[in-house]
Amino acid sequence: MKKFDEMIIYGSGQRGRGLYTLLRSCNIKIKYVIDTNEKKWNSSFYEVKISPPEVLLQDNETPICIAIAKEEDAASVRKKLRREYAVEEEREVGYFDLLKGLYRIEENIQNALRKKAVLGQPKVFFECDYGLGLGGIEAWTKSICRELIAGGRDNVCIISDCGDYDIDPVLKEKVIMLPINHDEMFGPETIVSIIRFLLRQLPCVVVTGQFYATLLASCLVKQHYPDQIKIVSTIHFGKEELYRQYASVDAYVDLFIGVSREITDGLEKYGVAKCKIDHMTCPVKCDEILERDYATDPAYPIRLGFAGRVNVKQKRMDLVPALVGELEARKVNYYLEIAGEGDYCEKLNTFIQSNGLEDKIRLVGRLERKAISDFWKRQDVCISLSDYEGRSISMMEAMANGAVPVVTATSGVREDISDGENGYIIEIQDVYGMAERIALLERHRERLAVMGMKAHDDIFPKCQMRDHVSYWEAILGKSIGNYDDSAS
Repeated sequence: MKKFDEMIIYGSGQRGRGLYTLLRSCNIKIKYVIDTNEKKWNSSFYEVKISPPEVLLQDNETPICIAIAKEEDAASVRKKLRREYAVEEEREVGYFDLLKGLYRIEENIQNALRKKAVLGQPKVFFECDYGLGLGGIEAWTKSICRELIAGGRDNVCIISDCGDYDIDPVLKEKVIMLPINHDEMFGPETIVSIIRFLLRQLPCVVVTGQFYATLLASCLVKQHYPDQIKIVSTIHFGKEELYRQYASVDAYVDLFIGVSREITDGLEKYGVAKCKIDHMTCPVKCDEILERDYATDPAYPIRLGFAGRVNVKQKRMDLVPALVGELEARKVNYYLEIAGEGDYCEKLNTFIQSNGLEDKIRLVGRLERKAISDFWKRQDVCISLSDYEGRSISMMEAMANGAVPVVTATSGVREDISDGENGYIIEIQDVYGMAERIALLERHRERLAVMGMKAHDDIFPKCQMRDHVSYWEAILGKSIGNYDDSAS
C-alpha cells in the first residue's frame, strides 16, 4: 500500500465509520468525510463535519476512498468523481485494498497477532457475523452444523454475535457469541477480538458465509500461522463486486464454494484458479412424493406467496405495491401472503390498509422453520422481486412443495427453473412481466399442478441433506486430516 498521511473518505455509512476508526488508530488524518446526501452536510462525524462533494474542487491531491457498500452506488460516485471533480483513477484507493494495508500497520491488530497461539484439538467454525436471524445463509449454516454434529462431529461450532431464531437444541451449546461492532464492522476493535479468539482455537477450519470481519481476521491469522488455519469461503450471492472482493483474498482462502455456477464462473473470471473453486446445492426439506392441492377453481383466488426478509435492499419489497397495482389492473383474482420480517413491513401495512386490500394481502410475520413446508403447500405461486441472490433457498423450498416460481433473473435461477416449464423467469425489476405471468397462470389454472409438480420433481434429486452432509464430510475430512495426524 502506498504510504500517505491523510485521507478523504467518501461515504458516512457503516463502511465509512469503520474506516474512520481504523485510519485514526493508524494515526492517519481524515481530511474530509464526504456524502452525497445534503441532509448530512455539516453534521458531526466523529471529530469532523460531513462535507459536500464540492470540497474536492479545493483539493486535487489527497487520496480518496469510496466507502460505500452497494457497488452500483459506489460506481455512480466513481463516475461523478471523474467527470465533475477531476479525481484521477490513481488517486482513488480501493476500500478492501486500503483495509488490508492498514491492518498490516494498525498497532492493536499487530499486537494481537504477536500473541502466541494456543494449539489444541482441531475445530471447525461456521461464521454468521450478522447474527442467527431470519435468512437463507443463516438457515443453511444451522442445518449443516446440526447434521454434522448429529453425525458425530462434536468439534463443529457456529460463531456469531446475536440472534436466536429457530436454533435447534443440539446447537444451543455450539453457538459462540463474539463482540462484533456492526457500526464499525471492519474496525480494529472487532478484528482484534476475532483474532484473539482464533489464536486460542488453533488448529481450526473457518467456514465463512459472507465477506465480513471473520473472513478478514482469519486471513490475518493465516499470514502468521499458515499451517494452522484453513479457510473455506462459501459464496451465497451472485454479484460482480463480491467476485472481485473474494479474489482479493485468494492467497489466503483454501477453497471457494459457490452456490451457483454463475458464482463459480464469476470467481474464475476474476483470476481464482479453477482447482480452488467448487459448487454446492444447499439442501431443503423435500418429500419424495408430494401431496397437495391447487386453486384450480376460478371462483377461488390464485394463492401467491413470498418468504424472506421484508426489505428494500436486495429483496425489493418496495416493488410489491406496483405489482399489486398491475394485478388489480388485470382484474386478477389473487391472495398474497408475505412471510417474514423487515424494515418495509410498516410501509406495506400502510399500503394495504390505505387501499382496502386486507382481504387480498396478509403479512404473516416470522414463520418457524417447521412451518415453512405448510406455508408453501398452500401457495400456488412463489414470487421474488430480488435484485440479486446466490441461489435462493426460499425459492427452492417453494419448488420442493410444489409452488410455481415466478422470480427475477438472479444468480442460480436457471439451474433450477426452465422458463415456461416449471416456472417463469422475468428480468430484474420487471413488475409488468411478473404480473403478466401471474395473470396467465390465473387464467389457465390447469398449468398450476403441471408446473408445480414438475418444479418439485426437478428440485428433489438436487437438494437431499444426506448428499450435502457427505459433501461436507469430505471437505472437512480433507481440511483437518493433517491436524488430526499431528495431534495423535
